[in-house]
Amino acid sequence: MYKFILGIVILLVLGSCGGSENPEKYMQAGFVHFQKQEYDQAIANYQKVVELEPRAAAAYNMLGMAYRLKANQLGLAELRSKEIAAFQKSIEADPNYWVAMVNLGATYYYRGEKAKAAPLFKKALTLNSQHPEKEQLEKMIAEGEARP
Repeated sequence: MYKFILGIVILLVLGSCGGSENPEKYMQAGFVHFQKQEYDQAIANYQKVVELEPRAAAAYNMLGMAYRLKANQLGLAELRSKEIAAFQKSIEADPNYWVAMVNLGATYYYRGEKAKAAPLFKKALTLNSQHPEKEQLEKMIAEGEARP
């Protein structure tokens, strides 16, 4: 009987140790795959992060970047909509996450939707006035705000 109870206790302890998944583990794995240009694996890992942590703005942003680069490789339009959705989710999760604003703005800008990009770049510069590409972003804002 003692061995049976001890076995149950050990199973419960082991189950509780391995049962909780760590989003950071998936985030790190996503970075590794992203750097190796293994975008499907990166996407799977970032999706796991946002499943575990729905407010993980950085994970949504990296998910958007993985979709962007996969779309660049394959030329598939449906990946662009996933890219945009991921960047939007990042900004929803953290309305002050300027990195995702710049990335979403760049997506719109290079799609020719410069008027959509300008307010994103503007807000990003308000949040990070020392952005290393400030001059370029200001030019892009001016283009987006220009009247045809």
